[in-house]
Amino acid sequence: MKAITLASSVLLATTTLFSFLSTSSAHMAISNPPAQAGPWSNNPSNAVHAWIGYKGKTFPCGGYKKGPVTTYSAGQVIPVRFWNFEITNYKKFPPPKGLSQSRHGGGACEFSLSYDGGKTWKVIGQYTKTCPDIYYEWPVLIPSNVPSCTDSTKCLFAFSWTAYSTDQFYHHCANVLIKGVKNGKLPTLDMTRDDMTQLKEKMDTHANGDKLSTKSSGPSSAEVKLNKSGYFASNGAGKNKGIDLGLVVIKK
Repeated sequence: MKAITLASSVLLATTTLFSFLSTSSAHMAISNPPAQAGPWSNNPSNAVHAWIGYKGKTFPCGGYKKGPVTTYSAGQVIPVRFWNFEITNYKKFPPPKGLSQSRHGGGACEFSLSYDGGKTWKVIGQYTKTCPDIYYEWPVLIPSNVPSCTDSTKCLFAFSWTAYSTDQFYHHCANVLIKGVKNGKLPTLDMTRDDMTQLKEKMDTHANGDKLSTKSSGPSSAEVKLNKSGYFASNGAGKNKGIDLGLVVIKK
């Protein structure tokens, strides 16, 4: 994790100011799989897309209750999609052209599984710089050797995001069921956590991004290939390190 001084972060601060001026409706949450809160659930919370710490939102998952349940199988690829309140029909993909989205200059996205109700999180996917973006799908493989998870109150899929231009940590969850394999193993890489005062962390971490506030170039072909290859599985090449997320600590 790199560190830079406050003096060298003028551009970052300028981009942050611009992002604050964006409409709050343009922030993002996951729509596939359907998250615990949103227009597809019993909780259409207008803060579902906000960061951890916003108006009492807590880690994990923003403190939301159980939402829709989606069933997946080991070895299945999830085409993760993002949504915001600019999108009037979340079932239609891709959304209409020209919608606003508060991407905060992109950053580092992680996708993780929890089998214990959010106490521990194991990474199954990572994308850097251009993530997130409502106009693209972000493929994430459920490793082919994971065990089954049959309690939908404890089995969770999460999107987490450390942005380029803000020191905010986003964490959105979906309740899932996993049809796994006998004697399966979860991945070993722990989810990255930062910028959460709730956990006594300083709000000082950013991630390298594409610095764009509008539509990005989408996931790179190299990262798509990696995320569909089993790289993050317990027996995969990235089991202990993952991708370099490009995290930067701002010394204030």
